[in-house]
Amino acid sequence: MSVQAFVAANAREGLARVRRELGDDAVVLSTRPHPQGVELLASAYGELAVPAASEAPDTAGSSRILNELSRLRGMLQNQLAGFAWGAGRRRDPVRVALMQTLFAAGFGNSLARTLAARLPRGLDADAARRWLRQVLIRNLPVQGREADLLARGGRYALVGSTGSGKTTTLAKLAARGVDAHGAGEVVLVAADAYRIGAAAQLTVYADLLGVALHVAEDQARLAQLLPELAAKKLVLIDTAGFAPADPRSREGQALDALGVRRLLAISASQQGAAIEQAMAYFGQGAAACILTKLDETPQPGAALDSLIRHRLPLAYISGGQRVPEDLHVPNAAYLIDRALKGGRLATPYALEAEDWPLFAGVEAERAERRTLKGMDGA
Repeated sequence: MSVQAFVAANAREGLARVRRELGDDAVVLSTRPHPQGVELLASAYGELAVPAASEAPDTAGSSRILNELSRLRGMLQNQLAGFAWGAGRRRDPVRVALMQTLFAAGFGNSLARTLAARLPRGLDADAARRWLRQVLIRNLPVQGREADLLARGGRYALVGSTGSGKTTTLAKLAARGVDAHGAGEVVLVAADAYRIGAAAQLTVYADLLGVALHVAEDQARLAQLLPELAAKKLVLIDTAGFAPADPRSREGQALDALGVRRLLAISASQQGAAIEQAMAYFGQGAAACILTKLDETPQPGAALDSLIRHRLPLAYISGGQRVPEDLHVPNAAYLIDRALKGGRLATPYALEAEDWPLFAGVEAERAERRTLKGMDGA
């Protein structure tokens, strides 16, 4: 394999030279800084070592070469993405600043790039921030007071990951239900047969509120119990919490056949990846979402991002242990303002100016892996 070195002022010029001299299918083997800019090592595709048909292939050697080429390609993509970020910042600083604002607040790459692409031309920085705020507010799906689930009544089950605050939130919902319909019209059902003490905790809340409590140790018992409660105005069911990847997390979908509407409880304090998993495994077919533990969340951007992309209505927000005071109807403007403010917090995890090109490189690698994974699955 014949390798040639190309020195240029920047990577773009270097790649142009490589293609001009070695052809469009040339392979860049490595790139590194050079006193004159950047140095690229490249080879024509036809000169790569390929064994003849009569030769026994060196499988281990070929594998090493392919792995090395893949690694070098990733390094080059990383560096080029960093260069592109710097070039984009110089060419369209307002658009790049908008993306930085979203990333810093915890919003994800997909939503950030979509909104940046739709930013109207000609806006200054202040106007762009106002535009971003209004777009986020308009797209956050919240249920207003006129659509209050508790006022309408019905059968609702709280579903979600372990530790998302379902039981405490259920008690808050029950207290509101008592205010709306009276204690005699509200029933609690403990359907968590996995967590030790789950029914006992709910018993305390039921006694305090003066409402009836039933225990359903499995789906069969719940199916028998629900017709007996048909006359009640509001039935609230506490379900078991599982990790999203746990096969038992799908059990909640069986509630649909029983005429029970699922409310997804998501802890706003979770990482974005955990929220996305919970939305994927528990949120399909859910009637609405309740955002919990907002008081423990300095940056709720990831949770709001997931709600916007999945279009799952937000019915209530919860923060704190007080029953029922710490349960509120959501206000989109308040939530978006809080998320954007969280992006300005000084923490050890906040990116500095010199970190953004590296961040862009990592995002480029992730996008490449997603593309390759999609090609493999096609």
